Order: sequence, then C-alpha cells, then structure tokens
Amino acid sequence: MVFTRLARAVQRRVLGLVRELTGRLRAAGLDCDVQLRQTPRGVSTYLAVIGQRGLIFVVDMTLVDGMRVARQPGARLEVRLLDACGDAVATCWTSAPDGASTWHTELERILSRDQAGRCATAVHVLAMGHFGLASSTPRGDGRSAR
Repeated sequence: MVFTRLARAVQRRVLGLVRELTGRLRAAGLDCDVQLRQTPRGVSTYLAVIGQRGLIFVVDMTLVDGMRVARQPGARLEVRLLDACGDAVATCWTSAPDGASTWHTELERILSRDQAGRCATAVHVLAMGHFGLASSTPRGDGRSAR
C-alpha cells in the first residue's frame, strides 16, 4: 500500500517533468510519445523522442518498488536515457551520500517540486549533447541557434 500511495503522488510530478521536457524537445523540432506501464520493477513512464528518421532516444522514468527489488519498503525514482536500441546512455536515481541505494517513503525525498524542473533540464541538455541535436534556444538577433 505504501508503494501504491507513493506511485500516485509521484506520477503527478513525473507527468509535470514529462510536460516540461516535451515542450523543450518539441521546440527543437522533435516529436514525442508518452506511455505509462506497470513493469516488474515498478511504474514506468516512457518518453519516446522521434526525429525525421524515426526513434532517436527514450527517457525511462521508473518509480522502482523497493519491496520487489530490494526487499525494503519505499521507492526511488530512476531516470534512464536510452538510445534507439534500448541501451542505457545515462542513469540516475536517489542514493545516499556514500552511493548506497536508498528507499524513501516520502514524496519530497523521491521527487520534490524543484527537482522536477532541474531533472528536465539535465535530461534535455544531456540528450541534446549526446545525440548531437540542434538547440532551439533563441538568439539575441531573433534567429534560433541551430
């Protein structure tokens, strides 16, 4: 029951993160598709990013169920950037200062409101740089930096 309660609360914030990230990616001329799935590890939100030639990458945001994975109550949010083949390019998740896995039962410790925006920015910058995609940041002269 703890995980179900957390999943509902975190999902609202994850969808906010998805909306912000989708807006940035669409401004760069990319299309996006979002899918929500219950997986063996927890609840996953997949943001597929599509360019002119097809799938470029996927952002996998999974709220991992601590009881299923670590036999501990609570959850953690794992964000993975996957290439078009499904291979992980980057992964981040909640961890303790010593790098050990931590499992939280409080929404603010899993994904606070201010973390969602920073996470969207980090994923956007990483994806644009790693996949060599043009940015649509406006320049001072009225043109886009492409």
